[in-house]
Amino acid sequence: MRKIKATAAVLLACALSLSACARNELAAFYDIGRFGSVVRWAYIPEQTQDAQAIWSQLSASAQEIEADITTESADSSIARLNAAAAGERVKIGKIAYDVLIVAQEMYAQTGGKYNPATGLLVDLWGFSPRHRASDYTPEQPYDRADYTSELPDEKYIRAFSSEGMLDFGAVELGEDENGYYAVKPENACVEVDGVTYTMQLNLSGIGKGYCADRASEILSAAGQQYGYYNLGGSSMLLLADPSASDGVWEVTANAPRPLPEGSHYATLRARDMVITTSGDYEQYYEIGGVRYCHIIDPDTGYPIGTDGSRSQLSHVVCASIVGGSAAEGDARATAMCCMSLEEALAYAAAHADTFRTLFVWYDAQTNEYTAYSNLEDWRLDTSLMRAEAIA
Repeated sequence: MRKIKATAAVLLACALSLSACARNELAAFYDIGRFGSVVRWAYIPEQTQDAQAIWSQLSASAQEIEADITTESADSSIARLNAAAAGERVKIGKIAYDVLIVAQEMYAQTGGKYNPATGLLVDLWGFSPRHRASDYTPEQPYDRADYTSELPDEKYIRAFSSEGMLDFGAVELGEDENGYYAVKPENACVEVDGVTYTMQLNLSGIGKGYCADRASEILSAAGQQYGYYNLGGSSMLLLADPSASDGVWEVTANAPRPLPEGSHYATLRARDMVITTSGDYEQYYEIGGVRYCHIIDPDTGYPIGTDGSRSQLSHVVCASIVGGSAAEGDARATAMCCMSLEEALAYAAAHADTFRTLFVWYDAQTNEYTAYSNLEDWRLDTSLMRAEAIA
């Protein structure tokens, strides 16, 4: 029987949670299954004119965004681009174009650590939506019947990690009299055992953040000052907490190892900003005591914290980005999980004027966890890890 932990898709689990989310001052609308998560908008009924109309706008926006960038529908812009041959030009929607522009900016800013061109690797390791289906059956030459107990063939890891396949910066984006378009790079293809594969994009590491940014515009236009908009806990737009005198929310960050599942390791205080989180505890399976998660390191072709040695490596196990845009934060949190400790510290410090960071580093040599942060208002809530400030 296949076993895979995917807490991001479980309705009651989230990477970030609000200590005041059940207070009587707020009511909420829910949308189950959007972006593989629960979307929740919380608001003050007495101060909200026509809440249903606002929620309808939020829902329509989320549906429109997901429809254009999902890989689960053959009609989406990204699915059509993925199906294109190397060098082919594909007409895409404005949403896909806008998301891809942000993605390329983050790809450049993070030195390629955020790389949505890892789509084939994500599929190879068993983290595409089709793998979570109850009726999953192998359909690709590289598929394994039980992908949670058997590692991929090394030849596919090498092929899908080749330079041309991962050169996301070479994807050409533009606009002409016919609308927006994208061109897949001519060398974005590789052949394995007579089968040709081309670059595949996966925007799951930025899509929910983009949705949160659009929700911010809708709520601002509607005059909303209180409440929050939450996409599965990994992308969260905070307005003000109506039950706090200063309007500041207390947000808890769910614990990675070594804390018990369902507990939290830190609490931060924030309002009128976005928080995004990524980590290796959202979707993963274990083989031989090694955790293989859905975040693929583009430098190795392996899930973060692993390589061909079949041993757990030191790595960033989770990262939260506070401030800036949610779409950029989504990409930055994913990128930081692919960085070395020195790279993550330097990146956080270099951009402290735009966003603040909280991340957990696992040292495989000492089996210790350390929380690093440059947040102004936060606390560590466990004695099982230590805290260090980001200079």
